[in-house]
Amino acid sequence: MHFTFIFSLSLVFAVVVVKTQTTGTTTTTWDCCEPACGYAANLSPGATGPVKSCSQSNGPAASGAQNACFASGGNLAFSCSTFQPIIVNDTMSYGFAGHGNTATDNCCKCFQFSWTSGAGIGKSMIVQAVNAGGITETDFDIYTPGGGVGDYNACTAQYGAPSGGWGRQYGGVSSDAECSQLPSSLQDGCHWRWQWAGGDVNEWAITYQQVNCPSELTSISGCTPALI
Repeated sequence: MHFTFIFSLSLVFAVVVVKTQTTGTTTTTWDCCEPACGYAANLSPGATGPVKSCSQSNGPAASGAQNACFASGGNLAFSCSTFQPIIVNDTMSYGFAGHGNTATDNCCKCFQFSWTSGAGIGKSMIVQAVNAGGITETDFDIYTPGGGVGDYNACTAQYGAPSGGWGRQYGGVSSDAECSQLPSSLQDGCHWRWQWAGGDVNEWAITYQQVNCPSELTSISGCTPALI
């Protein structure tokens, strides 16, 4: 089994934090839809982008491609497989998430959170907001293969997933073993939840604050927010 590791740990500690900590929760998602931050009109003030979207085969989406969750046909835009979590070390990961109920408030901004409940206590993530539509304003819906399709499902069109996605529609697969249901290109990101985070991740409590984005995330998403 192969995981992607980042060894430029100085970047983790160099991140500038200027916002007051807020409490929230984490959930998981992987609906394969084009992210809301893939639309230039949704970018937060000062951000340059938009977030990249991909074709069915995870190449760049073609010009004029329509969000696969709201359209059908041959020219569709999906989430990119590169939005899977990235392990930095035993206590830090990078990733992408939906955050807040209004895309323009948060699109492309980065946040660092630490879990205060669940098996993730003592572990942290820095995530870039590429979508909206979390459970609450303070929820982070972490992009995790096998994390549940939720209200919309483009994974059937992109990967041939079951009509309700892999595992539970809300919450996704229920064990590490069920990650074998996913395409091989997505299995590392599925295993991340169980093998690095240590469990289901859904409804774990966190404290979080806005930070400047690591280049590892902006280089994947193609979107850079205004500095804080």
